[in-house]
Amino acid sequence: MQAIVEQLITIVSKEIDAFDQLLTTLREKQRAIVEGEIERLNASVKEESEIANAARNLEGERIESSKRLARELSMENLNPKLSEIIDNVEQKYAQRLQEQRDLLRAMIQKVQTLNQNNQFLLNYSLNFIEKSMEILLTGGERLKIYRPDGQVRTDIQKRKALDHSV
Repeated sequence: MQAIVEQLITIVSKEIDAFDQLLTTLREKQRAIVEGEIERLNASVKEESEIANAARNLEGERIESSKRLARELSMENLNPKLSEIIDNVEQKYAQRLQEQRDLLRAMIQKVQTLNQNNQFLLNYSLNFIEKSMEILLTGGERLKIYRPDGQVRTDIQKRKALDHSV
């Protein structure tokens, strides 16, 4: 049992390292978004994907190790969460696992927050580009045309600065 617990501690430690790398990559991605560095952004996205896959693999290893430990400890739930494992192992292991679990949860929360911020920045950038194109193509003015029912239709826009037709 001791070897399985040590293995679980090692796996969780590797997960923490992976999420730390992911946080670094997400921060770099955020800087690339803000600075408009598309190549850096693409490199960050590629690195983020690789780290996320590694973290997913480590999660699978953690789940398998937890299942083995649950069988070893004769637990009712043979697919236990880390908190259930903590409740069933010796105190010296429980404390280490609890600290790791808390750190892992905090890091996952930070990753989620950074992802949300990056998504906001990307959406804002796309909206800015759309509005800029609209201004260039229409000058921001809308044509006033009457519909067959007599209502004014203002959804058709004049082309001003650029006419993209050939």
